[in-house]
Order: sequence, then structure tokens, then C-alpha cells
Amino acid sequence: MNVEYVYLQLYRLFDKSTPIAADCGRLCDKRCCHGDECGMYLFPGEERVFKLLKPDWASIEKSDFVYEFDGKKKSVPILFCKGSCDRYQRPLACRIFPLTPYINDEGKAEIIIDPRAKSMCPLAKTLDTSDFDRKFFRNVKRAFSVLIKNREIAEYLKSYSQYIDEYKKFFKE
Repeated sequence: MNVEYVYLQLYRLFDKSTPIAADCGRLCDKRCCHGDECGMYLFPGEERVFKLLKPDWASIEKSDFVYEFDGKKKSVPILFCKGSCDRYQRPLACRIFPLTPYINDEGKAEIIIDPRAKSMCPLAKTLDTSDFDRKFFRNVKRAFSVLIKNREIAEYLKSYSQYIDEYKKFFKE
């Protein structure tokens, strides 16, 4: 699978699809895009997209978060922006924010509100997943139904979901 191409196609799902019908950035003065808070994990293979795009508004660093795939530990890259970006060059995590993929206790993939978003996003604090724009929510589900077919992404999502579980325990929502 040419993951760069797949990501670029999935990005298009969110060109005109947003969490709510209004500009949610007006509710919080675009808090998710300010300062040091705007680092987002890249999904496996997504770093290659940004090496091709070479956006001048972003930098990629290694994070402490690792997952295992084919017996190797892999560090998850994190993309930091300078507080503004080209909307059409955002990583997938930004495009789906404040939602995130999650593998539940039964091993099923689902889309949840990212518990890490609750400290900054009014939508994450007040809405349920059913309150989000239906097209947006459907596009998030569609994107991850495609991505999870990739073995590495599926393994990553298992580790990522464990990371989310640990976060929830630590911050006791």
C-alpha cells in the first residue's frame, strides 16, 4: 500500500467536513492551534507525507510514545506547528480533532472523543460523539476503516488505545 497516497486521499474527506456546522475555532479562539499545545502524533507512514510536502510551518520530532511492530519498537513522530498552517496540509490527527480512533476492550475499532482534548476543546467538554456533524463523524469512521486494514496501523492503534486508557486513569475523567 502506498501510504502517502492513501493519506493524501483521506485528507480530502476533511477539506469541507468539520466537527460542527459553525467555525468551532471561534468558540475557543482556536486554542488547539496555539503555542506548545499544537503537537500532534502522526499515524504510521504519515511522516512520509510531510517529508514530501515540507511545510515551512511545521517541524517533526520523535516522541516518547513507542509501539511494537514486527518485533521492533518504533517511536511515534509528533508534528509541531507554529500556530497557523495551510489547512490543506494538516495531519490527520488535526483534521479529526477532537475525535480519535480507539480499539475497545472487545478489540473493535471505534471513534471516541479524545480525552486529552477535554482540557482545551469546548466541543470535547460538552458534546457526545452523536452531537458532531454526521458527515464529519462518518468521514472519521471511513478514514480509519481504511487505515486499520494496514497491519502496522492496526498494531499502532492497539498501543495508542492503551496510551489513551492510561491517560484516562491518570486524569480520571
